[in-house]
Amino acid sequence: MKKIRCFSVLPGRLRLLRIGLGSAAFLSGALLLADVLVNAGGGSSNADKTGNGGGTLDYGQVTFSGSASYDNNTVRGFSQGGAVYAGSVVQQAAVSFSGNRAEEGSGGAIYSRGNVQIAAGSSFSGNAAAHNGGALCLDANDGEDERTVSVEGGCTFSGNSAGNLGGAVYVSGNSAAAPTVLNLRSTDSSRPVSFSGNFRGRSVGSSTGGAPNSITVMGHVSLVVHADRDCLVSMEDPLYSFAGYSSSSSLRKTGDGTLGFGDGVSLCHFPVSVEGGTVRLGANAGMRGMTRLDVAAGACLSFSLPRNPGQEAKWSAEGPVSLDGTAEIRVALPDMDGKAQEQSWKLVEGTALSMAALPSVSYDAASAEAWKQAGGFSLKQENTAGKSALVLAWTRTPSPYDQWKKDHFPDGTPEDQTVPGACPAGDGITNLMKYATGLDPDKPCGSVTTLAAREENGGTRLALEWPVNPAATDVTFSVESSEDLVTWREETVIEPSGNRAEYLDTVVIDGNAPARRFLRLKVTRE
Repeated sequence: MKKIRCFSVLPGRLRLLRIGLGSAAFLSGALLLADVLVNAGGGSSNADKTGNGGGTLDYGQVTFSGSASYDNNTVRGFSQGGAVYAGSVVQQAAVSFSGNRAEEGSGGAIYSRGNVQIAAGSSFSGNAAAHNGGALCLDANDGEDERTVSVEGGCTFSGNSAGNLGGAVYVSGNSAAAPTVLNLRSTDSSRPVSFSGNFRGRSVGSSTGGAPNSITVMGHVSLVVHADRDCLVSMEDPLYSFAGYSSSSSLRKTGDGTLGFGDGVSLCHFPVSVEGGTVRLGANAGMRGMTRLDVAAGACLSFSLPRNPGQEAKWSAEGPVSLDGTAEIRVALPDMDGKAQEQSWKLVEGTALSMAALPSVSYDAASAEAWKQAGGFSLKQENTAGKSALVLAWTRTPSPYDQWKKDHFPDGTPEDQTVPGACPAGDGITNLMKYATGLDPDKPCGSVTTLAAREENGGTRLALEWPVNPAATDVTFSVESSEDLVTWREETVIEPSGNRAEYLDTVVIDGNAPARRFLRLKVTRE
């Protein structure tokens, strides 16, 4: 077994207790160690000190061989690592970090410049740092070798905050030759990797202020998000980076599972590639600033679309976009208010948009039903000065009357001339009547109907006839009668078939008939 080598001890205390199957290290003051093996079988740490590493200080490697919890450790002064300050960290079992603080420094829970392995099921909640990395501060690595940081499935980051950058995680690399590779891996469908309620720009001890932020990416970082089929990496808080400081970084989505962004705009000033699976953007989520965006064959971009879309695309790149023709677009739509005549959403935009063919689009059945009943969708490419965008457009299917207006009135006709009650021909016959009977609204006409006496079934009756517009499916024809042209009574509703209709009066013209009888046609629009 490797020996623990203690090369410097400052005033403090080290207490090892046998708890269950392991031991727990309780540290206060400062303990400066080389490589440390922590057998923490359910143990915990709680300390308040000035100096790096509130719970464990080690310039070598800290290995957690069992589960442990670091709760409410605090470092004061410009010190780093509220719970752990280490050259590198290896977790062989889940560790919980809660309420740890770096009062004036970075890394509310952990500060490290070396390789870090966060075991599956670990949790980081309510940790805070005055500077960078509310939970993890992964400052630029020392040396000339690539540094690897792995966060495994079931890890959760919630309610962490940093006064400067990296609400949950701050990560930076040394150089292009010695970058930091940050792997987020979800391989169990029941245990997603999740980020929620993390803030950058929030003071230690405050519950308000700041901006939501999961990970802040600086230069020379390769962020690889991998999710197996049916697995999820969930970022309710957006990513953040600086233009000009992070162009040497990158984001790759791999695996058949899903990377989901719930809210906020992620600023990714580096290349982004979706190599497999799905990247899902919530209604208020967006991706901005990418120097390049590549979406591979079979990959999927999923969107929950807002009711009132903004001018920018959901994916808005400052460089070119390459979208494979076999990629897929999935859409969940907002509630429909019933008023919009047309709507469009910019899905993807860049300085150039390269596509061999338009991708296929699928719609969430429940949210799309009302939209599809009222109109139709189209996916198209729109080019403007310096930009090319993939746009999803919806247009309401015009009502039969609206289509009739479009067919009979030129563009620019005043609205008051096209409404149903208008009489643009000046003949007293309304647009609604001419629409229902298939007449030209701009041409004067006499009577729309014809009235005649007809011998039928041994009696003479009035017969009222009129033409019908078969396309006017949203109108109702009714016939009314009167004896004085003042009081009118509905006789019946006629359901025509074909392009003509008639009504044969029920009153026989004989000695018992009224002295006067009038019939008229009434049209109402549903």
